[in-house]
Parts: sequence; structure tokens; C-alpha cells
Amino acid sequence: MTPYELRFEIFKQAYNMLNDEFNMEYETARCWNEDAKNVVKMDYPSFPKLSKVLTQAEVINNFVSERQ
Repeated sequence: MTPYELRFEIFKQAYNMLNDEFNMEYETARCWNEDAKNVVKMDYPSFPKLSKVLTQAEVINNFVSERQ
């Protein structure tokens, strides 16, 4: 695997992690807001921006690179 491929795999992993987190938060808000008993409505989350994905990828890369 080339360094480019490795970086892309790390990027995809970071994206998938944040996408999963977004989907969980979105479904929680959707279920909460559809329940007629809940008077207070929950805000829907924002989809992760590229800057957040890149930050998460850096965290993953640092973890992988620094462990022996």
C-alpha cells in the first residue's frame, strides 16, 4: 500500500466514523421530535464539514503512527 492509499484509507475511516455519529444523532433527534409527548423539540445535527473529517483523520493517523 502506498502512502497515498494509506492516507486515503485513514480519511475514509474518519469520514465513516463521523458519518455514523451524525446518523445516530439524527435518528435520535428524529425519534424525539416525532414523539407527540415531547413538547420541547431537539435540534437536528449538522453534517460533518471537511475540516472536521480532516481533524479526525489526523487524530487517527497520530494514533497509528505513535503506537509501537
